[in-house]
Amino acid sequence: MHFHHGPSTYSTIPSSPPASAVASASNMSSSPAGPYLSPSRTRRGKERRNPSVTPRRFGRFFTPRSSQPGGITLRLPLESLYGSETNRRPHSPESLASDALMSDPICSSPTERTIRGGASKRHCPESSMQALKKRRGFPMDDLSLPQLRLHTAIPDDIIEEDSTLRSASDALGDRRKATLVRRYPGPTQMTSTNLKQNLFFKASRGGLRSIEEKSRPSTPDIISTDVQGHAVCSPVSTAKSCPNTIQTLEGYMPQPIRKFHNRGFESQLLNREHGFSSFASQQHLTSPACDPRAETASYYSRSTDAHQCTAYSGPGNTIPFSLTSCHKAPVTAIGDEQGYVRLFNTTDSGNTPDSKVDIHIKAHDNAIMDLAFSADDLRLATACGDRTGKILDVPTQTVAVELSGGHFDSLRQIAFQNGQANGSTLATSDRSGRIQVWDLRCSPVPVNCFSTMGVANRLLQRDTQLEPIHAKTINTIDNSHERKVHGYTNSASVTAIQWLPTGREHLLLSASEADATIKLWDTRYIKPRRQIAETPLAMTQAPAGHAWRSYGITSMALSSDAARLYAVCKDSTVYAYSTAHLLLGHAPALEDNAAKRKPTGSQGLGPLFGFKHDMFRAQSFYVKCAIRPSRTAGGPELLAVGSSDSCAVLFPTDERYLRSSWVANAHILPEDRSGSFSVSSSFSSSTPAATTTPFCSTPQAGSGGSTIPIYRAGTALIRGHSREVTTMSWSHDGKLVTASDDYIVRQWQQDAGAARHLRAVGEFGGERHMAGWADVAADWDVADEE
Repeated sequence: MHFHHGPSTYSTIPSSPPASAVASASNMSSSPAGPYLSPSRTRRGKERRNPSVTPRRFGRFFTPRSSQPGGITLRLPLESLYGSETNRRPHSPESLASDALMSDPICSSPTERTIRGGASKRHCPESSMQALKKRRGFPMDDLSLPQLRLHTAIPDDIIEEDSTLRSASDALGDRRKATLVRRYPGPTQMTSTNLKQNLFFKASRGGLRSIEEKSRPSTPDIISTDVQGHAVCSPVSTAKSCPNTIQTLEGYMPQPIRKFHNRGFESQLLNREHGFSSFASQQHLTSPACDPRAETASYYSRSTDAHQCTAYSGPGNTIPFSLTSCHKAPVTAIGDEQGYVRLFNTTDSGNTPDSKVDIHIKAHDNAIMDLAFSADDLRLATACGDRTGKILDVPTQTVAVELSGGHFDSLRQIAFQNGQANGSTLATSDRSGRIQVWDLRCSPVPVNCFSTMGVANRLLQRDTQLEPIHAKTINTIDNSHERKVHGYTNSASVTAIQWLPTGREHLLLSASEADATIKLWDTRYIKPRRQIAETPLAMTQAPAGHAWRSYGITSMALSSDAARLYAVCKDSTVYAYSTAHLLLGHAPALEDNAAKRKPTGSQGLGPLFGFKHDMFRAQSFYVKCAIRPSRTAGGPELLAVGSSDSCAVLFPTDERYLRSSWVANAHILPEDRSGSFSVSSSFSSSTPAATTTPFCSTPQAGSGGSTIPIYRAGTALIRGHSREVTTMSWSHDGKLVTASDDYIVRQWQQDAGAARHLRAVGEFGGERHMAGWADVAADWDVADEE
């Protein structure tokens, strides 16, 4: 055997095969030419086997990303990456501080620009990548709006740097297919700033976009201009050469986008003419709401429409405390301080000086705090300060029933129940928090105790020889409202009660001077003796603005369809509640003809919105409200409220006006709105800031106030009274009767021409003496042709 002792050719394996081996291998097709080449792989010779599932492979494909050792990896957002979309993307702080070449469409892919605000991986430092891996996306709250910067000078060294940048940008000409250079007037055009302000008309990786997409300019992050004829500093050299020449414009804010149908009543009419009101989202534009002053601006009062309450026993005048109107006759009852009931005739008597009160009835020896007519206008109930109540027979003007023995404090409210009771059931409340329910059918009442309507509307009068009978109570609610002060609990005065309409007439609403909470009671449920505290069916939430101080409720009024409940609060706001949400969740107790249930004291919804006016102030619990039903005189529903500013205020309750005012300001961001409740109305001539303030607003988020929207669409009836307007009532034909502490009861009627004349005639001539009118802005009386 022959052995070769020289250096072996294969003792050291080369890093690559020899050239001869490569050349011979290229000529062979089936077998390798040497040990350096891998055998050829063909489809026919490859063995097919099922892949083995090892624990490592299983954990690699079925382990969540959050539990992997490397931490949360960066994931691409699922969104559109077209050129028109990426150009409109808001600028992040990283993109504003990065190099201009990073935002080039060739230097980085669209996905990288989306993730890092325009910076690619090779330009992104280690610290930025670590921060990006900790969060999946940029929160929109951290992205600040672009600043508007004004430049005033350019040094000489910037011009040399601009020429260098110009040559660098020329070198990218083959990569940027088309560049539109924006030129500005002035001696020096922009050069380096074009890196951020150019409009790129280019072909993307997916092909050419449409002409419309390519023509959309990208919003520059820094607005540079030389309107004054000065040169512009480039963003690259600004921080180095001219740090003191940049002036940031304070308060710069882009204008928000506003929808067309939010422009006002005219745009809504145009949408209706074009047929856009048939869409589901614009169903309210079928009959758009115009100016709410159209319903309130025509009210006025003459000097002959007033009645001064002079005392019937003794000299001087007497204060009217209560008002109520008949449902079918032009008569309004007045309860005064001396216990008399006066019947005020609301028929329009023109300019004749005849007295409007012809009948008065002596009912009590103390002040009559409240009055109420039955549904047939044949019975009149009174609540007096002497702790008693009475029911008068109106045709005979005599006392038929006495409500005594149920209260130990002065009465505040009285109300007849709706439905089948027909004037036999009523409720009273007093200052000690007690509510009494009376039913005349449970008392021995003679047949001819009251006047009734017979066959063919023939009136059958009461027997006046009968003595007044004493009624009995069927249910008593003690301590219905309580006040807690410094750990002590005291009873609170019940200042307002309201029955629900027919079908739910067994439900009673009550409010007090303690707070703005409204309680719902089922008068059929009688509390057991072993139960100490009274439990209502439900109670509403107080407004969020009452967290630090409680404000009581002075009066309540129910809308015509019983869908809204309006409550006058001592914080000079009228709150609107939804009667369908007095009980939240499943509420079988609110159904018509519901069975009697044990009350649980459930929580109801708070107010939906509120009304305010600059001339509406409720400084006492004598300030009341009254609502004109929508069926009255064929007009819309109106809410009249008294005021401590010697006037009455009318609020339209049609929610089309509220919705239109809210939509008109929907484009304003919440943080840009007023931080308080008060926003002046543009409908009152007595408001100085009427032309510059919005119609509706909500407080700024986090300002500590309530989030309830407040609307100001009211109209004040001025010059009719000289002191606090306390109570009011609507007649059956749509006239308003108001009473004040100036001893005057006044009637208001509608006439657009007469109201316009009183607003424009002036003080000369004496035509305004003892008259009143609706206070609206001067533009309302301007003729259309002017």
